[in-house]
Amino acid sequence: MAINLEEQIKLLVEMQGMDTHIFKLEDDLESIPVRIKTSDEEYKNKMGNLKNLEEAYKALQVKKKQKDGDLEAKEGAIKKFQTQMYQVKTNKEYAAFQQEIARTKADISLIEEDIIRLLDEIEEENKNITREKEFLKQEDVKLIEEKKRLNEEAGRIKAELDSIKKQRSAMAEKADRAVLAKYDRIIQNKDGLAVVPVSNESCQGCFRVMPPQVINEIKMKDRLVFCENCARILYINE
Repeated sequence: MAINLEEQIKLLVEMQGMDTHIFKLEDDLESIPVRIKTSDEEYKNKMGNLKNLEEAYKALQVKKKQKDGDLEAKEGAIKKFQTQMYQVKTNKEYAAFQQEIARTKADISLIEEDIIRLLDEIEEENKNITREKEFLKQEDVKLIEEKKRLNEEAGRIKAELDSIKKQRSAMAEKADRAVLAKYDRIIQNKDGLAVVPVSNESCQGCFRVMPPQVINEIKMKDRLVFCENCARILYINE
């Protein structure tokens, strides 16, 4: 049996409460893949930090290897100077080799200082890498747990959506087809608010003051009355 307009309005108000909840659940469900993607990107950025540390570590090792080569070359030069020094025939030539050896030893001292500094930096960088790997191990566990939690949340939301949509479908069966079609069109375009009361002679959707003629038409309850400003269906709580 068809229900009168007043009952239709009550039905729409009740459906609107369901639809509002459905829209929220759908938004929550759509946000979950985005949240998972954000978590993945954040973890990827943290992995990038480890990569930067490892690249810095390799660069320090390359520098040390270069310094080791420089040191070896300088030490070889000293041995060569020493061999040549004992083959010279004049004191002047002998003194010149001594100066070269002294300068080379000074260079060696600087290179050794650089190597010691690089060894300290390599050790510190290695510690940073170890700490970062441990941190990422913990973050990986957190990421797995977060994904599991979000997927479980998605499952709960889907189940709730299925349930409330079934209830909504059952309720929609009671509604007049033409009234329901108008309601569905409005609610999709009006942020989930299709049916609004008039309070203090104002539409509670857009707060435009309704003229007395509109108020009287609503009270007559013989046809749907729409707000001329926001196009929502109007009713009066009595």
